[in-house]
Amino acid sequence: MNNERPYLSIIIPAYNEQSRIADSLYKVKDYLSQQSYRSEIIVVDDGSRDLTTEVVKFIDIYGKETKEQEEGQLMENIKNVGKGFSIARGMIKASGDIVLFSDADLSTPIEEVEKLLPYFEQGFDVVIGSRKLADSEVEKKPWYRDAMSLVFNLAVRTLSVPGIKDTQCGFKAYRRDAAQRIALLQRIYGFGFDVEHLYIARKQGFKIKEVAVKWEHMDGSKVDPVKDSIRMFTDLLKIRWLHRAM
Repeated sequence: MNNERPYLSIIIPAYNEQSRIADSLYKVKDYLSQQSYRSEIIVVDDGSRDLTTEVVKFIDIYGKETKEQEEGQLMENIKNVGKGFSIARGMIKASGDIVLFSDADLSTPIEEVEKLLPYFEQGFDVVIGSRKLADSEVEKKPWYRDAMSLVFNLAVRTLSVPGIKDTQCGFKAYRRDAAQRIALLQRIYGFGFDVEHLYIARKQGFKIKEVAVKWEHMDGSKVDPVKDSIRMFTDLLKIRWLHRAM
């Protein structure tokens, strides 16, 4: 067994993803197998009611037997708690020098991590993918996603983390010590956790870099335009209250 610590840990939160988790894992595993550094994949199943966990286990067995790829790690929440909770669990478990979380649909292709990694050598602690910079390559989103994003980003810049154009892109990387510190302080387990991570990072003195990435709209989003908008705005107020003494 290779006891060398991984350079990169990739966390993939999953909830009822049986239809696309296989394709995503194939892509991630094939990409990582071509890199010179050691890596690990941690899938955190958030209480799925379908065959997500069975598919993940099969892909691991297939990769090990046919491509000599290392098995990933599968963590299972007893019930559906939230994407933020799943990512925090993965962050605490991760052993890589750099910890990246990526949405299960790979709306930002895994190859885009190459744009983030160099900034850690420049002294940044948190490097986040962004769909709002001049060099970002973004496929047109449904109108309601654009509307939600516009209003929510305005609220975020006003209430939480001014200066960051895109807090919600599901492609963020952290130094392991920053990832674990942030995860331990995190209290928001729904979609507002991204903002909380950046709010905590600022409060803790971590250096944040926003980097333009490619992003493609994928069908099957679990975002509810009305309910989740209300939850996210509520989370913004909670974040300031929960960390008022930090």
